[in-house]
Amino acid sequence: MKIGKIILIVLGVALIALGVKGLMDIPGQKAMLEAAVYLNEPVVLPENEGKLVIIHGKPEMTAPAYDEELGLTLDTIKAYRYAEEYKQTSAEQLEYKYAWVSKGQKSIMGKASVGEFALDEKTLVGLPADSEYDGFDTAELAANDYVLGRGKTKEGAPTERWWVIVGGKYYYDAFEYSGKLDIPHLTREMNKEIALEREGAKAYAYKVYTGAGEQEMTIAGIQQGNLLVADDTLGPIMKDGVLSKEQVLSANQGGIMGGSVVFMLIGAVLAVLGLRKPKAKPGSDCATENA
Repeated sequence: MKIGKIILIVLGVALIALGVKGLMDIPGQKAMLEAAVYLNEPVVLPENEGKLVIIHGKPEMTAPAYDEELGLTLDTIKAYRYAEEYKQTSAEQLEYKYAWVSKGQKSIMGKASVGEFALDEKTLVGLPADSEYDGFDTAELAANDYVLGRGKTKEGAPTERWWVIVGGKYYYDAFEYSGKLDIPHLTREMNKEIALEREGAKAYAYKVYTGAGEQEMTIAGIQQGNLLVADDTLGPIMKDGVLSKEQVLSANQGGIMGGSVVFMLIGAVLAVLGLRKPKAKPGSDCATENA
């Protein structure tokens, strides 16, 4: 059996196992949420210390997210950073090709509170970061010698983003972004002059959470002093709107079941692909008989 097929089978079995585990965890998580203390007001009460509590309110930012690596302050509770680097990707017959290559993603957290509760970082992970960010501090950009540009680093990308460019300028193809044919620019592009100039440059873009102080949310966690900590078993529970305990329980159970079923279906497909025998090539039977 080929290595590729073995990998497919192993991944398939692992996903099926995760799905089954999720379904088996439902009764225990249901019991935990049923025993949780539901608070009509987000206040810290001594008798709830160490207990699972459910609160609701509008998350307020108490400290903005800060990208320590780049030295940038982001006016949000949570940011999701995309990083890319411009580099040579191949060299075929002395034809050098360059492209923006993904260097991964990273979550960056600020600090927030709901009522008297501060929210821990594991809880903030549950916030959606789905809005493109453009509110950079120009003084921070200038102090770090960063360039800010708007555009697509990848051909065919569905949306444009604001990119913080580190270690060079971010060039656009003039004929694509200016709406007119710029012959000098096109010539430099064809001669790889622009590619060489921006080789090694890094680009960073951010998606952020924008609902601070505006959107009501229902949150569950362990009360530790005035800190609300995501439970290790339940994970971060943050639901839009003001929900009752029963609604939180139903939403959590539905999410687990849906995720488990998806894992099991994907796992089954991968396992079948790994176990499936390749189709015999036309004429192979005849060749065998003649032999």
